[in-house]
Amino acid sequence: MVDLTLKKANILIVDDQLANIEVLEGLLDMQGYTNYKSTTDPRDVAGYIGSFNPDLILLDLSMPFMSGFEVMEQIKTTKAADQFLPILVLTADVTTESKQKALSVGASDFVTKPFDLMEVGLRIKNLLYANYLQQRLHNYNRILEDKVMERTHELEELNYQLIGARDKALASDRLKSAFMHNISHEVRTPLNGILGFGALLCDPSFSNEEKANYYTLLQFSSNRLMNTITDYMDISLVVSDNIEVHWNEVSVQAIFDKAVSRFFDLCLEKKLGLHVSIPAEISQLKLVTDHELVNKIIQHLLDNAVKFTQHGKISVGIERFENLVEVYVKDTGVGIAEEAQQRIFETFMQENVATTRGHEGSGLGLSIVAGFLKLIGGTIRLKSVKNEGSTFYFTLPIEQPDIQKPIIKTIKSYSKVESPVILIVEDEYANRVYLEIILRKVASVIYVASNGAEAVELCKNHPEISLVLMDIKMPVMNGIEATRIIKKLRKDLPVIAVTAHGMSGDEANILGSGFDDYLPKPCHSEDLMKKLSSYGLTSLKKVLENA
Repeated sequence: MVDLTLKKANILIVDDQLANIEVLEGLLDMQGYTNYKSTTDPRDVAGYIGSFNPDLILLDLSMPFMSGFEVMEQIKTTKAADQFLPILVLTADVTTESKQKALSVGASDFVTKPFDLMEVGLRIKNLLYANYLQQRLHNYNRILEDKVMERTHELEELNYQLIGARDKALASDRLKSAFMHNISHEVRTPLNGILGFGALLCDPSFSNEEKANYYTLLQFSSNRLMNTITDYMDISLVVSDNIEVHWNEVSVQAIFDKAVSRFFDLCLEKKLGLHVSIPAEISQLKLVTDHELVNKIIQHLLDNAVKFTQHGKISVGIERFENLVEVYVKDTGVGIAEEAQQRIFETFMQENVATTRGHEGSGLGLSIVAGFLKLIGGTIRLKSVKNEGSTFYFTLPIEQPDIQKPIIKTIKSYSKVESPVILIVEDEYANRVYLEIILRKVASVIYVASNGAEAVELCKNHPEISLVLMDIKMPVMNGIEATRIIKKLRKDLPVIAVTAHGMSGDEANILGSGFDDYLPKPCHSEDLMKKLSSYGLTSLKKVLENA
């Protein structure tokens, strides 16, 4: 293999005597070399080196125009420093000075005329083999250099990634530490209010007026704790991609009525203006979206606006742009620094995560908003100036092109019930007693069951039961299975889910399982009464009128 490679080497013969050239060409032919050229004019050598790229030069020393010494000097200046070009000097000059000079200016070997063709052939082969080895070594070195450069680049990239990962890990550790302090604060603080004021309500030394004030504070702490827990559940669903979107057709007016209603009282307490702008021409516009998710999005943005605004007003409104609508929530609050405006949409992040923050909250609201909007095809953007206020804009498509037309649920009408008989299905003793106490005002008879199987038997044996309040998670038989059986027995019997399943999507899933209505725990007596009022309980209407 090597010998075949050597036979294909490029050999250049430079001699002013044509007879010598013919002898050397005959030698090369005889030994099987196929690529050789020759010239009698040494001035042509430079051109041959550029065009022919010889692997070996057979060079005479005494020639017209340029001597062999001058040719070698010229070659030395033109070839690369790391290039090996063997030169075999063939000359009649046998002096030691000439041999030494030839070897010093670039000759690799030296043969005197008249020369032995066998010896010349061996020297040619040896020099070509030396060149072959030199080229292979050069190629190996180049490959090695390339691999070293490639590996160095890989190591630099890996090092860059490791530095980035380290920085992210350190930032994550700092954020987790701040967040764990925050989560502890956001759970323990309202819990302290609940337990503390709950104990004070039982103290007879306080007046009724004082106890009424304590009860208000207890409710505030309870709502704060519930909001925190709901946020943690929602963000866990967003991060794990476990939210099921329930598409329905809903009017713009209905969206705002539900989302904004509770903030009027909050703004009134802080002496803030709350302005709602819904153009008449789009108030009844129907959007195909998830009403529950949109409601939470608006409430999170309004909650932030109220929380971070001490003076001025809050504005919420909507505009239409071709096939989408854009909702805005604007405040005159503290504003958000420019460098923090992207960061605040990240999970567990606020503009300030230090323990000296002046505002409550888990820092999850905006990341929940961003996650919900991604699910329903919306986008969000922010304009804010520090100490002047912020405006959040989010878009919603009017139609969802990739889904079927949502089914509009028909609202049932219920006949009047003068003396309602209510069944409470609840396995927790405290919850069961609480519901009994509330319902004494409106129900003529109350039945109780601690699991779904008992509820089914009671409905079989007591056809006078006019409404069922059903828990979901219970022993023996859960509420969904029990409701399915009850509906087969009495399809028109109203069954309301009263459940701790309060995460995003739970309401739609529960209603889709056959329930007539849904009330998440903890349920307040006012909410329960309002919910029951639509089921024809005339005694309830009398209670509400006298309240």
